[in-house]
Amino acid sequence: MNIKVFNEELLPSAAKLFRQNMLYDIMPDFLLKEKTVDDPDFDPELTLLAYNDDNTLVGFIQGIIRRRDNERLGYVKLLCIDSNERRKGIAKELYNIIEKKFIAEKINKIRVYESWPNYFMPGVDPFYTEAVCFFERMGFVKIGDTSNLEVDLINQNFMTDSEVSELQSKGFNLRRAAADDKIRVLQWIRSNFPAWEIEVTRTFQNSPISIHLAEKEDNIIAFSAFEGNNTGTGWFGPMGTTEAARGMGIGGVLYKKCLNDMKAIGFTKATIPWVGPIPFYMHYSNARVKRVFWRYEKVLQQ
Repeated sequence: MNIKVFNEELLPSAAKLFRQNMLYDIMPDFLLKEKTVDDPDFDPELTLLAYNDDNTLVGFIQGIIRRRDNERLGYVKLLCIDSNERRKGIAKELYNIIEKKFIAEKINKIRVYESWPNYFMPGVDPFYTEAVCFFERMGFVKIGDTSNLEVDLINQNFMTDSEVSELQSKGFNLRRAAADDKIRVLQWIRSNFPAWEIEVTRTFQNSPISIHLAEKEDNIIAFSAFEGNNTGTGWFGPMGTTEAARGMGIGGVLYKKCLNDMKAIGFTKATIPWVGPIPFYMHYSNARVKRVFWRYEKVLQQ
C-alpha cells in the first residue's frame, strides 16, 4: 500500500471515493474542498490517501487539530475506505499515522467527525456499522449522541409578514443583513456566540447574504442563518437569541425567514444539524429526526 499526502490536485478522485462508498451522504467536489483546503486549520500532513499497488485509491483520512478554550483537541474529521477493500487493515494503518502525529503534537483527546465549526457530520451514523466497530476497536468510547432534523420545504408555508409586523409594532426590526453589517455582526457574534463566528462569516459570502437579524434600538438581539457549513447542501444554522430577548417568538420568526429563503433558492428539504431543542424546530416547521449520530472520544496516553 502506498500512502500519499493530500493536495488539491487529488481532490476530484478523493471526492469520487466518498461518493462511491457512502450510502447515506453526498460529497461533491466543492464540498470536499470546503472540508479540506478551505478549512483554516487544514494540515496536509494530517490528510492522507491510501493506494493499492496498481495505484487505485482505496482510502482517505483527514485529521485536524482545533483549539478549544484552554486545550487543543484532535479530530478524525473524515474517513472513507473503498467498500471492496475493507477488513484489510487500511483504515487502521491510516488512523495509526494520524494518532502518532497527534501524540507528537501533545494532543490528549481525539474525537470523531464533530470538528465544528467546519464539519461534515456531528458524529458517527450507526448505520455505518463498520465505522462504529472500527472506532471502538481503536479504543474510542461513546460519550453521547445527537441528531439531525429534516424539514419539508415544499409542502409548507413559511411566510412571516404578519408576525414581522407585530414585532415591528413593539419596536423590533427584523431584516436580512447587508454587506456593510459584517464587521458589526461579527463583533456581536464574538461577544455572544463565539463558537459560530466562522459559520456566520461564511454567510456573508453567499448571494443573497444568508443571515437574518433582529434589532431593537439599533442593537442586535438575535440572528438566524443558513448555508454556513456544508454549503450547497441545504443546512440551516446557526441561530441564537440573547437571553433578555428570549420567549418573544423572535427566534421562530427569524428561523422561518431562513426556511423561506431556502425554499426560494430551490432546496426541497432543510437539514438542521446537531440539534439540541428538538421541540422548537418541530413547533415552527414540523421538523423530524432524520439521522442519529454517536459521539466518540479517545483519551491518549502520553
